[in-house]
Amino acid sequence: MIDISVILPIYNAEPYLRQCLDSLCGQTLRSIEIICVDDGSTDSSLAILRDYEKQDTRIKVLTQTNQYAGAARNYGMRYAKGKYLIFLDSDDFFQLDMLEKMYKKAEHGRLDITVCHYELYSDIAKEKIIMDFSEKDSYLPKEKDIFSGRDMRCAGIFQATVGWAWDKLFRTEFVKSCGYKFSDFRSSEDGFFVYMLLAKAKRIGVIKKSLVFHRMYNFNSLSNTKEQNWKNGFKMLESIRSELLRQDLYSLYEQSFVSIAIEFQVDYLKSMFEKNAFFQCYQYIKEVTEPNFRLMQYQGTYLCREKDVSQYKQVLETEVQDFLFVLLREKEDIIIRTRQKGWVFPYRLVPSGCRLLIYGAGMIGKEYYDQLMQTRYCEKVKIVDKQWKQCRTIRVPVEDPQIVKNGDFDYILISIGNQEVRDKVKLWLGDMGIKEDKILYVGKNGK
Repeated sequence: MIDISVILPIYNAEPYLRQCLDSLCGQTLRSIEIICVDDGSTDSSLAILRDYEKQDTRIKVLTQTNQYAGAARNYGMRYAKGKYLIFLDSDDFFQLDMLEKMYKKAEHGRLDITVCHYELYSDIAKEKIIMDFSEKDSYLPKEKDIFSGRDMRCAGIFQATVGWAWDKLFRTEFVKSCGYKFSDFRSSEDGFFVYMLLAKAKRIGVIKKSLVFHRMYNFNSLSNTKEQNWKNGFKMLESIRSELLRQDLYSLYEQSFVSIAIEFQVDYLKSMFEKNAFFQCYQYIKEVTEPNFRLMQYQGTYLCREKDVSQYKQVLETEVQDFLFVLLREKEDIIIRTRQKGWVFPYRLVPSGCRLLIYGAGMIGKEYYDQLMQTRYCEKVKIVDKQWKQCRTIRVPVEDPQIVKNGDFDYILISIGNQEVRDKVKLWLGDMGIKEDKILYVGKNGK
């Protein structure tokens, strides 16, 4: 008998894969199988998987061409033999007693879905970030340990938990009876699967203890490439709404869905760091989502933040330039701070709408990048640094300077205050064949 099937999609996860696998192989619950689906990795991930497969007979390695995490999870489910299913991302990891605690809770309550708390793990600071679940737990029924969505306050399934799969244990027969699969999107692929199962589950239980760590600021993660497929988030919302209507569940969860749709779209829009993706999302909300969903006509009390409702209205009622000004005001403290330091982006040197490569991921480079994300001054911005593996920063996917060979830029801005180091970088760029008129640089205070 296999109690739990763990399904692990992997794509170029070499830096994190061993920690992830060790957290699975070391589980106190031994009667598990670990189904690893390599999604066409181009690094050493598959070799690592094969090595672990030889050492632990519970590990089964499957391979497929790159089709993204949703398709990999679906592929793994086809081979799952466990009474329960759980999904883990290859850069995350479990507490060693996680599966045992989840399994006992599920068995004792005969649960369809078991949910636990989680902590975030900063890939920059290499430390845990303890989460506050008081607001989410407030939607759970106080008088019931086992419940369904209709028992939650305001039927708030979208507020009580996040649409991630890795903090939830699913009863396999329940999943099969619903017939749901993960979407084959590049990103936002798990929301439909998770939320629809929660909407249909009759027996849900929660362990109010953090048992899994979700890695933040891993810029190889597909969740950080959503600009390339910006429609995916909207497709997720549309598919959930359509299925709720088809299952005659929309009236029950209407208030919860309307609220999460507003909150999600505002956050999704603000997370777009590419100019074109931001503009396209902005227009899509105005021209497609709101006419179809009519979120502003809802007469009930919204379950999301008033600030989100206000900003959603601003998107509908203003032009994109005006909304960007609102976002800039939000970041006023950052602007003031950068002016005090003298690290104001040198707009006089860089033509608007160009493709810019920033060399240097120190404080100056990061401040420049932040200002460009706020103003959308450039069509495309990337940041590179010699120490790119060690200095990946919040929201900034630092890359290898060798990408200058690709020529996918109009100008390179050297954002280094030290003149000696800056001169060395300029010489290196020249050696790489970069013409001098493409290299821009400015010291502190614009001098």
